[in-house]
Amino acid sequence: MSGSRPLRGGCQCGRNRYIIAIPENGIKDAQVLFNTEPQHQIPLATPLAAYIRVPLSWYHSSTYAFFPDETHTMIRRVYSHPSQDYSKRHFCGFCGTPLSYWSEEPRSEAEFINLTLGSLLREDIRDLEDMGLIPEDEGSPPKSEAAPATPTRRSAIQQSFGVPWFDGLIEGSRLGSMRRSYGAKRSRDGQTSIEWDIVEYSENGGGEMDQDEPEAEVSTQLGKRKLRDHEV
Repeated sequence: MSGSRPLRGGCQCGRNRYIIAIPENGIKDAQVLFNTEPQHQIPLATPLAAYIRVPLSWYHSSTYAFFPDETHTMIRRVYSHPSQDYSKRHFCGFCGTPLSYWSEEPRSEAEFINLTLGSLLREDIRDLEDMGLIPEDEGSPPKSEAAPATPTRRSAIQQSFGVPWFDGLIEGSRLGSMRRSYGAKRSRDGQTSIEWDIVEYSENGGGEMDQDEPEAEVSTQLGKRKLRDHEV
């Protein structure tokens, strides 16, 4: 796929958009990276920071104002942490989507930019495996031989990301033992409502729920848990 259409990305509201123009036979200079260091976890608010690292010359961005008083600097915001003034993070000033990380330390990194994997268009994320950017794990069994996942213990990332190659990376790992539950409850008088978002981790990767856990109804399609007999 190198030399064909560029990879596309942007923020949630659509004011920031970018393309990654990959030259013919240049795919070897791109990398998909996963980082668990705090300096990347905290700004992205995720335990697993995911980027596509490409030469800076491949990256072309633009901003689109939805109203006359919106300026380029309002739309594409830049942040540098005081202790990391050698780096810059770009994000949307309206919807808050993290877009990129650039650093000039070490100096060789100044020629590259790290774009958040989640800001790519979904269909382009799926193409990364076909482009050869996702290394295969030689020690893992073929997908057809892998044990099926237990529906009620599916990974939070599997449920929300929905990309087959990403599911394969986390299968059997500690991240594969996580699940996420969403829910909402409104009081009988309609004046009070509660919403919750719970991430759970199981050491054994699945199995029965703890005996002390409240009785719950789990939806295997949406990953939602609705607590019974609970009133506000």
